[in-house]
Amino acid sequence: MKKYYFLLYIFFFLTISCKKNKEISNVSTFDTTKVVKLPRLVYTKYMENVPKTDTLCSGEIERAKNDLSKYDGVYVQTICFGCDFKPYEEEIKEVLKRKKFKLGIQDLGCVIYQGQTQGCYSAYIDLKMKAKYGENYKSEIENDAIKILIKNININNKVISIYDLEPNEKPKILNPKIAIENDYYTTIKTNLPINKKSMNDLFTDIEFIVEKDGTISNLKETNWVNEKGINKKYKQELVNLAINTLKKDYNNWKPGTYKGVKARIENTLRISFE
Repeated sequence: MKKYYFLLYIFFFLTISCKKNKEISNVSTFDTTKVVKLPRLVYTKYMENVPKTDTLCSGEIERAKNDLSKYDGVYVQTICFGCDFKPYEEEIKEVLKRKKFKLGIQDLGCVIYQGQTQGCYSAYIDLKMKAKYGENYKSEIENDAIKILIKNININNKVISIYDLEPNEKPKILNPKIAIENDYYTTIKTNLPINKKSMNDLFTDIEFIVEKDGTISNLKETNWVNEKGINKKYKQELVNLAINTLKKDYNNWKPGTYKGVKARIENTLRISFE
């Protein structure tokens, strides 16, 4: 789950950055009408004659040319607000190392100064790589990485996050008496004298692994929210209650799979109390 807390941090950072960038762009002296973000098919023609004023695009093309001159090829990972992270990112690095390719980074900001074009680095790399290795060069790299990932799942018991799975691949609780809303929210009972007025502001997140045999392991608290602070003194008792209840009543799952292969799945439940 560390990756997803990191993503939440990035989300917050980008939100603040975008707001600041919007304020800056409003006082820009550029006389163009709008931030430039070209459709994919238009990049090829545009890159043949980039305006001198578009220093962002021309700079990215030079960076792409430099990378291509030093390596047999380049695979570009795009980083942006809302971009997906693949579960086989480490395996992609292994494939690239074998091929003597570089992992290039295309950073797409949410707001750019007017008259500047984003994405020219990845567009130029993609154009040259397709000419050299064929239209499917990228999917071939990713398919090789998936094969390595599946091997790591089978042999090395690599853990996969539940957020990297399709809905039909996710582990499912088998106890019909247990209710888990949206595969995430659940409630357990407590006899502790908790102030009922604070119940909506009191919960904990418990992370665990659903093993290949459907049992759970490695339980730990990763988040505690008690907005009003009324029941802070009961925190450890409630966390212990949550973990012990999961071990007792939530210990029988239909195992999760990745590409049809049983896998150890990292999962989190948000637990409220009643």
